[in-house]
Amino acid sequence: EKISEPGPVLTCLADVHPRAVSWLWPERIPFGRITVLVGHAGEGKSFLTTDAAARVTTGTPWPDGGDCPQGSVILISAEDDPAAPIRPRLDAHHANVTKVHLLSAVRRADADGHCERMVTLADVDTIEAALVRVADCKLIVVDPVGSFLGGRTDAHRDNEVRAVLAPIAKLAEKYGPAVLVVAHRPKSTASRADDLVLGSRAFTGIARAVWHLSRDPDNKSRRLLLPGKNNLTREGDGLAFSIIGEPPRISWESNPVSMSADD
Repeated sequence: EKISEPGPVLTCLADVHPRAVSWLWPERIPFGRITVLVGHAGEGKSFLTTDAAARVTTGTPWPDGGDCPQGSVILISAEDDPAAPIRPRLDAHHANVTKVHLLSAVRRADADGHCERMVTLADVDTIEAALVRVADCKLIVVDPVGSFLGGRTDAHRDNEVRAVLAPIAKLAEKYGPAVLVVAHRPKSTASRADDLVLGSRAFTGIARAVWHLSRDPDNKSRRLLLPGKNNLTREGDGLAFSIIGEPPRISWESNPVSMSADD
């Protein structure tokens, strides 16, 4: 195969066929892209990803009434025991658990046979193999992203974070699932909500949509899901929910919240 001469790589936009954005959750979570969900610990991020997984596996409409394409979900989760709380939480949200797959480890051949270790986002070949096996995967959840960067990645260095996330973005584009990445929020303050992500700005930089989860300052049991950046559509309304029942589950409010994460 002939190797091209060194020089610039130019693409004439007349040769590029425009493609409409497709959505897992209309105007909130796009297919084939990375979406970041940001919030403090204990504010309900994992409940929200569980609710999303339940809707995807059953085709249940989103809380704002939007259609939800049905398919499988791959969870890359730092929860130690899938028997608790992952499975009970999925059951409480009426998920079809036959369509939820936990990717927790990677098996490699070594000199002594085989060994298993925790999967990281650097294991692109393993994640791709999982996508091939789960062919109808509509959603990948990474919760939280800081646990899966790999020990050699400095979460505060843009170039290192991008080096890990960019191949995942390419996988999402190639195979089509939405990738929902959960990121923690530090205790510091900033003028823009999207700057309040623990670690590098590359987390929100490489994402096409960012959503922020926080408690309502006037009602601690009420959670607010508020929009940050969205490169693919207009800035939408926020939503509100509470966590109720035993085992606990999300209960959404029907009315939108006219507030942004910056507000």
